[in-house]
Amino acid sequence: MLSVRLLPARQGDAIWICWGAEEHPYQLLIDMGTEGVGEQVRERILALPEVRRRFELLVVTHVDRDHIGGVLTALAEADPIAGLVIGDVWFNGYPHLKGGSVSSALESMGPAQGARLGNWLKDMPWNRAFQGAPVQRVPGEDLKRITLVDDLVLTVLGPTPQRLLELEPVWVEEVEAAIGKGSLQREVAGLEPMGSKTPPNLEDRHDLEMLAETRTDRDKSEANGSSIVLLLEYRDRSVLLAGDAFGSDLIEGIGALGGSGRLKLDAFKLPHHCSQSNIVSDLVSAVDCGCWLVSTDGTQFRHPDPVALARIICHAQPNSPLLAFNVKSKYSGWWDSDKWREMFNYRTRYGSDAAGFELRLD
Repeated sequence: MLSVRLLPARQGDAIWICWGAEEHPYQLLIDMGTEGVGEQVRERILALPEVRRRFELLVVTHVDRDHIGGVLTALAEADPIAGLVIGDVWFNGYPHLKGGSVSSALESMGPAQGARLGNWLKDMPWNRAFQGAPVQRVPGEDLKRITLVDDLVLTVLGPTPQRLLELEPVWVEEVEAAIGKGSLQREVAGLEPMGSKTPPNLEDRHDLEMLAETRTDRDKSEANGSSIVLLLEYRDRSVLLAGDAFGSDLIEGIGALGGSGRLKLDAFKLPHHCSQSNIVSDLVSAVDCGCWLVSTDGTQFRHPDPVALARIICHAQPNSPLLAFNVKSKYSGWWDSDKWREMFNYRTRYGSDAAGFELRLD
């Protein structure tokens, strides 16, 4: 059994993965959304029997409030949870941006980090699978493949050392925006282009193709570029977990796997909540994937972008892609159209506001 659940996470990511035996599965978490979402994730952990509160891994993909904020309220700044065990935490902190290690991080957590997340991390297993070094893909070197219990394999496809280095000059600004005291309560507008306020006017296939070909600016956020990207493989199943990574970087990471043709996937958790700045046509064409996972309720930036979804529908293989949303929002709900589904040959599924969306790959 392999289960990938996209929890309701506002505009962010909170992904709970289970595998193995149905009655006593192994577990890992990727991000915990905003601070408010973290409180909900904490309640889910508390609802488990103490003997089931073990997580093999917690991945904090990058410093953005809608990915890292919930870690604070769920774990780092909350009372300890009885029975909770986390085997390893993967997170690239300030010393990792220049190739440092956890040992140097413990001496100096770096600007703005130690006050909150860092004080918790220094008492946790941190990047243990990498001997404290950065979680990264180094071009020209063998990819890092980490095997967890029951032979679940995680291959690191990003970030590169260059992307980590690019984050260093703006680290203080990014961290203060994401985890600085009080700042998580602030919705900051204007940091990136917002999606459309109205649904696209699509009357035929030509309209969809023209939408997919819309010229868009590429994502330039240093924080997004530093995202940890993982290819998860369990038995004969595979899921790409992209954080908020750049489309071009994802293409390079897929290429580093060395296969020929499209990368075969069972599911692809799309980067940056299906932003048109990250979903490029060449990225869609790089994979053979039937299920495209979107995590967002449209808060703040009106994701998912119609342009991005049009690119997926036009270029996905096999045909009739499944667009799976963790919740149904105004913006994802535009695609719940029998007319469009029949005309453009795609499918939709929506999770609930309470439980999100679960993809089971048995």
